[in-house]
Amino acid sequence: MALRRKSGKKAASGSTGTSAAKSGTSSRGRRAAGSAGLVGVLSDPKALRRMLLAAKIVGPAVAAGTLRASTGVRGVLDERRARQLGVPVEDVAIYRGPAGTVQARIVGLRTALNDLRSRRGTDPAVARFVDRTTARLGELSAATTATASMPSTTRRSALRAVAADLDDVDAQLMAHLVGPRAA
Repeated sequence: MALRRKSGKKAASGSTGTSAAKSGTSSRGRRAAGSAGLVGVLSDPKALRRMLLAAKIVGPAVAAGTLRASTGVRGVLDERRARQLGVPVEDVAIYRGPAGTVQARIVGLRTALNDLRSRRGTDPAVARFVDRTTARLGELSAATTATASMPSTTRRSALRAVAADLDDVDAQLMAHLVGPRAA
């Protein structure tokens, strides 16, 4: 489907001019013809009909390919985020926003505490630790939820404080799971 160009008037250049004058006139003429050519093509009914027909044919295929590609990219990004958070891919949307990472850590620690309770729940020291830590995680979860309405600088400092507490909880949990190292 080649488009024909309408022949326009060519810039007349005298045969007695210098080559610099000819090239200057020629380049100005080409620039003007290029912009006029585009307007001419877009205002030509036959050319416009051809472009619309091509768009009707190619458009659905391009749209389907674009949709498929964007869905694939979104899936890869969700899987990566799920790995970072340590949650299933289906739960990634739950942990969005600035506090999402901290909320995911809290849920992961609660799961680990429940696992510790099921394994060594008969030990009174472990039961006390699990009860105290579960209550502390509830407080930290409430603090994390409260950060949603805070200004960004306050929210960042509050989330850093919660993350520091979660690091302490994580270290204590590992000490109960693995136990102290033998020297």
